[in-house]
Amino acid sequence: MRFTHKLFLSFVLTGLLFSCGGEGVDIDSEEPDGDELVVVTDAVLDSTQSLNTNINGRIFSIPSPIQMVSLIKSQNDTYNEELLTDADGVDNYTTTFKRAIIMGVYGADLGYATVYEKNVQAMTYLISVDQLSENLEISGAFDADLVQRFIDNGNNQDSMLVIMSEGYCKGDQFLKDNEQHDVASLILTGGWIEALYFATSAYEQSPDQEIADRIGEQKTALKTIIELLEDFNGDGTYTDLLTDLKDLKLDFDQIKFNYQFIEPMTIEEKSLTQIKSKSSVQIDAEVLNNIVAKVKSIRNALIG
Repeated sequence: MRFTHKLFLSFVLTGLLFSCGGEGVDIDSEEPDGDELVVVTDAVLDSTQSLNTNINGRIFSIPSPIQMVSLIKSQNDTYNEELLTDADGVDNYTTTFKRAIIMGVYGADLGYATVYEKNVQAMTYLISVDQLSENLEISGAFDADLVQRFIDNGNNQDSMLVIMSEGYCKGDQFLKDNEQHDVASLILTGGWIEALYFATSAYEQSPDQEIADRIGEQKTALKTIIELLEDFNGDGTYTDLLTDLKDLKLDFDQIKFNYQFIEPMTIEEKSLTQIKSKSSVQIDAEVLNNIVAKVKSIRNALIG
């Protein structure tokens, strides 16, 4: 299945906030005055690398879970249904915290099923996300017309992505209009954890350096998520999850990054020079094994 950069950027399954109007960096959006030197990392240049957004006035970047799933599929084309959360368990989640978390989890599962072209199963997750949107009182994002269009386009993967993006855009606008940043943050967190669970499970099954690198790259995302959840933990609802994430961070803190600058690229018509860099992850095997175990524990506790 092939994705364009635009589809990657628009089809975001872990947070309704990302699907429309995320505040990313667009190097083509402004005309420089005269000669200008711009330092740009790979993550900014490639929209499949990260999702940039603004929650409660804080701008941050979270890696795309779709890219994570696509990487896993490129290394192992075998679909593993056992990795996914039960799509029929919606009624088991009765609090706003659980519903928002599981909506993010289901979003990542929807992405996994879609990337592996399991359209029937993807449909079950879309329906579950629809029900959760009603439970969270953000209904309207996934109406009957959208679900029917998803069914009708079951053989066209690109169309399926566009249709789901439209639904998430509606939810995104609702959350912004009603300033439900706490719900958006939990959806984001649930999807990020599920996608990381996919990666750690894939590594545990068959150790692969590229997947290990991608796991290590989540160090910055984890720090951001912890800070975000702390902003909305006034009543202590997120304390247990924060305790687990901070424990996980102890292992991520031992990961080191090495950066290597590569040959700059000059855009003469704009008098613009882009300085790119590549990063490599240095992670000890014992540390990685600890991360694998802790991610599994956190994820299982959230879906339980």
